[in-house]
Amino acid sequence: MSGDERFERELRSGLRDLAPEPAPERLVARVASIPFDSPAFAPRRSLLRIAAGLGTAAVFILVVGVVIVMRPGNGQSSAGAPGASVSASHSASAVPSVAASAMPSVAASVAPTTTAGSPAGGPVPAGLQVSSVTFASPDLGWALGTAPCTAAPCTSIVRTADGGLTWVGIPAPVAPLVPADIGAQAEAGSGVGGLRFADPLDGWAFGPDLWATHDGGSSWRRLTIPGAASATVVALEASGGAVQAVLFDQSVVRIASSPVGSDNWRLSSVSVPIGAGPVAAAQLVLAGADGWLLEVDRTVVGGARLSGGTWAAWTPPCVNLTGPAVLAASSPTELVAACDVGLWSTPKGEHLYVSHDGGATFAPAGTRPPISGAGGVASTGASSIFLTGTTAQGSAIVRSSDGGQTWQTALETGNATITYLGFTTSAQGVALTIAAGGSGSSPGGNLLMTRDGGQTWRQVVFAGQ
Repeated sequence: MSGDERFERELRSGLRDLAPEPAPERLVARVASIPFDSPAFAPRRSLLRIAAGLGTAAVFILVVGVVIVMRPGNGQSSAGAPGASVSASHSASAVPSVAASAMPSVAASVAPTTTAGSPAGGPVPAGLQVSSVTFASPDLGWALGTAPCTAAPCTSIVRTADGGLTWVGIPAPVAPLVPADIGAQAEAGSGVGGLRFADPLDGWAFGPDLWATHDGGSSWRRLTIPGAASATVVALEASGGAVQAVLFDQSVVRIASSPVGSDNWRLSSVSVPIGAGPVAAAQLVLAGADGWLLEVDRTVVGGARLSGGTWAAWTPPCVNLTGPAVLAASSPTELVAACDVGLWSTPKGEHLYVSHDGGATFAPAGTRPPISGAGGVASTGASSIFLTGTTAQGSAIVRSSDGGQTWQTALETGNATITYLGFTTSAQGVALTIAAGGSGSSPGGNLLMTRDGGQTWRQVVFAGQ
């Protein structure tokens, strides 16, 4: 038996073992017709032809084999060329980051993941501290932060395509990173503090400036919204094919909208007073094509509601309770608000209010949450509610699975403040923390994730942490 015949017989036997089903007879006949006097590299071409008719797993294994299995007598070696990659926007040296607290962690390594039409990605900047996080699906997400670099600005963006298990660095806007509390910092200087993506290609970095990408972060362009050239962007969200931005424009809060795939921004005719207090903060909540704006300046000042593609004036919850409030929606009809009742008159603590009609009416619900100073609220359903705030042990996330009737502590972060809480699905969520004294001096912090509906949380550890 010649070497060619032996090679063919061994190849057929190996493919039969790998394939989920026997190779079709027409494919076997096609292989048999290949002449034995073909050049030395011909069996490798035949290998690929056979692989094309087999199952996916077999194709993967065989393509790898093409690189390392050589037909006797070839006398040459072959190596796979590395794929082209886009390096992270800034080079960085490894430095330890500020830890939020002692908690379980999961390492975030560099992954060779790509998204069609978006940059391939490069190394994660060492020492990355995260300021904002966004997920367009359970798998695809991005984080905005800062890392030590040789030339400012050191703003960085990383992307995951496997739900936060691994990350790669991608280009970021050439703009400084501002502290996470962009509502309070919006009128101080320029830069970005928030990041949102609607899909694999369309994203925005904002607060107080506005930057957009429509190629997955390969390139970024700074925008000016027509009719609001001097306004600052303090909140931005995308849902239902549109992106909504909240602007502080002198003494009023304005709203601008655009289709996610273009920069065709239009201002709404609706505006809300900013308020007379020293720290104005706007909250923007979207659910499908519906949305709500809540303006707080020590107390609830006013609001607006999005329905049918149009913003209109709206009376938000807690407007007469002389305290601040936070708002979340789990659907276009189900809303929940936590109100710090009487904070600036006769303090009565945090109280929960729910709406089942899209915010037209709110009613008290549940028992008093076991926290003070609620900084955020999230909801994954009418009965599933999460609050961030302060307990006797420090900053914490508390949760209720029965509409606020009972509460459990889900996470304690001690002196590290929880600056953001959100859920992509009922099981997967994210939280951001920043160490005590970090806000205003160190704009980035730590990213935590849950994959069991908020029962447990693990810190994502990036390079150099």
